[in-house]
Amino acid sequence: MTSVQTGAAQAGSVWEQLKQEIKAAAPGLGIDDVGFASAEPFVSLKSLLEQHRANGYESGFEEPDIEKRVRPALKEGEPASLIAIAVAYPSKMINPPKSEPGAYRGILARSAWGRDYHHVLREAMDKLVNFIRERVPEAMIESMVDTGALVDRAVSQRAGIGFSAKNCSIISPKFGSWIYLGELVTNIPFQPDTPVTEDCGECTKCIDACPTGALVGPGQLNAQRCISFVTQTKGFVDEEFMLKIGNRLYGCDTCQIVCPKNRGKNWDHHPDLQPDPEIVKPLLLPLLDIGNREFKERFGQSSAAWRGKKPIQRNAVIALGNFKDKSAVPKLTEVLKRDPRPELRGTAAWALSRIGGEDAMRAIGEAAANEQDGNVLSMLQKAKERLRSSGSLPDKPQVGLVSDKQQEEQKNEPADTNFNPPGQPKKQEAAAWKPSAVTGLHGTPVYYDEVLTPIGTLTLCATDKGLCHIDFGAFHVREAHLQQWARTWIGEYRYEKNEEKLSEAAKQLQQYFAGERKSFELQLDLLGTPFQLQVWQVLSDISYGEASSHQQVAETIGRPKAVRAVLDAISKNPIPIIIPCHRISGKDGTLVGYVGGLQTKEQLLALEQQS
Repeated sequence: MTSVQTGAAQAGSVWEQLKQEIKAAAPGLGIDDVGFASAEPFVSLKSLLEQHRANGYESGFEEPDIEKRVRPALKEGEPASLIAIAVAYPSKMINPPKSEPGAYRGILARSAWGRDYHHVLREAMDKLVNFIRERVPEAMIESMVDTGALVDRAVSQRAGIGFSAKNCSIISPKFGSWIYLGELVTNIPFQPDTPVTEDCGECTKCIDACPTGALVGPGQLNAQRCISFVTQTKGFVDEEFMLKIGNRLYGCDTCQIVCPKNRGKNWDHHPDLQPDPEIVKPLLLPLLDIGNREFKERFGQSSAAWRGKKPIQRNAVIALGNFKDKSAVPKLTEVLKRDPRPELRGTAAWALSRIGGEDAMRAIGEAAANEQDGNVLSMLQKAKERLRSSGSLPDKPQVGLVSDKQQEEQKNEPADTNFNPPGQPKKQEAAAWKPSAVTGLHGTPVYYDEVLTPIGTLTLCATDKGLCHIDFGAFHVREAHLQQWARTWIGEYRYEKNEEKLSEAAKQLQQYFAGERKSFELQLDLLGTPFQLQVWQVLSDISYGEASSHQQVAETIGRPKAVRAVLDAISKNPIPIIIPCHRISGKDGTLVGYVGGLQTKEQLLALEQQS
């Protein structure tokens, strides 16, 4: 046995030996990965959490005291280190049942497929605590899952479990993001492990695919807009979110399904985490008649049960509406007229109006004559208006449903798109997903205007701080690309056409193309990584008519071996021409790729050589 008070001379080797014993024993304790970190406060995290709160992005499920979230503590004694653990869970289901007309199904998020992970992690950490105390009897150790004060992801990242991704998950190089996280605080001074240096790079697939734009920027989540959060709330749900929920009963996996780091990763080595297909993909209609006892028997072992049956039943009603399930009209009519819960009645009115038809119209009219709740009456009125405007006919199929095929295979596409309820024309399946502004009329304004030049139409964009983006092509052609860029670097945004805001930039560009201007005098709002900004600054210093190479740029910033990274940063230049990346050539002087195309690059260089 070892004492925490072991002398300094022995401490390093003793605790390193124990650390290696823990890592070797972890698999036998039900732990797939374990990492060690210092117990120093998470200083930089504090300001991020404060900003998160100020923006209204919190879910309300977090520890309210931010100080507790960033300062590891023990009830008795001073913490010396943190231990992070990860347990991998499955991402695929064997022979999942399929939705069929009259027998449509909902879906639980993968994190809720097996036994409640809170119990799984606590049992694993209890075993780990016992393992440590057998060797260090007086050790102080406190464990927590996601109900604890500390931020799981911050601890896991510091301990080397994985890196913090743009979708706000921790991605393990081995397991992807299909992992549960837990942590222990102890007074044993373990040496910290090295954090993972891998990252998302320039990939924004998760941000682009988020059904509601809840990922307002890299690693920034507005929980109030997150489908996973919305499915767990109680009460009424805004129509915008009901449309996006699709057939999700609990949680949302979209940002993890589209992540390239998760491709091909599925973990089936924990028997108690394997899904029962009939539980995780249940028939929707029977859920509306399920009682408390049956609900506990069927779903009580899943983490999806923690909020009770009401949210899941409400989400089932939403799913039936999104499926346009005509066979559900009698049951939804019963819910609308007799269910004691206003949120279920109002949601049933919405679902019936989505399905359409004379029976739905009649049910809504009869319910409106007897309803007393103001919120339900409002939803009934909107349902009437929707049915009248559509002639009581069903709308076009909703594209927010999670298809059977998407549950069987992980694809590099959003899980909430391109799905038709069975029986719908195949033509609908070809409809492509297209990004859209995440906040409608809200968010940071991004002003844009178009200018005609000898190299074609350019779209100029600016924030209130200055010119931020130039794209080759008209706005309507480049809209999806511009939206992706704004989501990544601005977060909540809206595009607004404004000729006046871009007039000076347009004028100076026209002077440039007329051979009347060799340098620009514009206020810029450059958005990029620190490395990119460093590269772009060097590009800005290349004078009119001069040339440089990738190698020279790399040497100028003191990174002579980072030529490939420099190439990537140049390709991400958001303000071409103004920041003259067209003046960059290969090491031997040959022309290399350009965001506007090599022909455009040749035209720009020719223009400057003539002056």
